[in-house]
Amino acid sequence: MFRYFCSDDCIENNSVSVTGGDARHLKTILRAQEGDIISVVTDSNEYKARIEAINKDDIVCSLIEEIQRNNESKINITLCQGIPKQTKMETIIQQNVELGVKSFIPLITERTVVKLNDKDREQKKLDRWQKIAKESAKQSKRNIIPQVEEITTVKELVERLKQEDAEIIVPYELEDMKILKDVLKEPKDNYYIIIGPEGGFDIKEIEMFKEIGANIVTLGKRILRTETAGVVAASVVMYACDEMV
Repeated sequence: MFRYFCSDDCIENNSVSVTGGDARHLKTILRAQEGDIISVVTDSNEYKARIEAINKDDIVCSLIEEIQRNNESKINITLCQGIPKQTKMETIIQQNVELGVKSFIPLITERTVVKLNDKDREQKKLDRWQKIAKESAKQSKRNIIPQVEEITTVKELVERLKQEDAEIIVPYELEDMKILKDVLKEPKDNYYIIIGPEGGFDIKEIEMFKEIGANIVTLGKRILRTETAGVVAASVVMYACDEMV
């Protein structure tokens, strides 16, 4: 069922108008007709809605039933991802949204190959990644659209994490003692998972994370690709917190 995300104040007199790209998608791709049922997700509720009128600029729907269902996990996971090459970031966001990650921080590290020196280019990347998050949220029946935050440096992230009450997890290929399982013996409400780019983290960056109490962990004997490591780490965290049962 098609999911339309909007704010609570978009609902007026038990009616909502689908606009923009969502309206175009309904009309041209899904060939929606009057009488079809869609899902409307607001900040606080989810509804079944019936299409009443298909206009040039919008699609008017009436709310017919409130859905008592919350597909969101009780824990918050933020994935801080070293920006990889090509379109890997899109795959990373897509898969982690499906898994239940609630926010993303694209990370510039010492070994990040991708250079975003142009503000316009940077914004286009962010807009594209946010669109991927929205489409994945629809597909996986999320109740929220996970936020892709501004591109951040490691130094900026470290300063931010000093103020956070969270479990910080940094998988590192040269760590061979501390395992993720040990970190998760006492589940927490808030997690930051920090993943390096293709070349991994520089040792100076690992030391910065250690200084703020981050858990530097191994994900096993085999080296995982950057696009795999975040999904694996987030999956283990979700499982340990009883969010995959």
